[in-house]
Amino acid sequence: MPRAVKPLSDTQVRQAKPKAKEYNLADGKGLYLRVKPTGSKLWLFNYYKPITKKRANISLGAYPELGLLDARNMAQKFNGLLVKGIDPLESRQEQARSSAVASPRFPIHLTAS
Repeated sequence: MPRAVKPLSDTQVRQAKPKAKEYNLADGKGLYLRVKPTGSKLWLFNYYKPITKKRANISLGAYPELGLLDARNMAQKFNGLLVKGIDPLESRQEQARSSAVASPRFPIHLTAS
């Protein structure tokens, strides 16, 4: 059974100070804030892959560009995928591939001659 974790507050996230080694602050349900020695703060979602049952991390974004509520919403979405047996990382990569195909980086313009 998972450990009960007290959710982070915005003040705790804002006031997290860098240490000699990077460390994580747990928000619960797989969401972590990783604080690096440089002072950067990154949101991570940690989960077990549905098929292999191995641990994996997904980077959600950097704080403060991605706030606490947005990070929680993304983690909730990923937990919903896990309940359905879908790997969130593979789902994210598939969405990136399909959007790249739908809108190519360099559009091709055909002209009739």
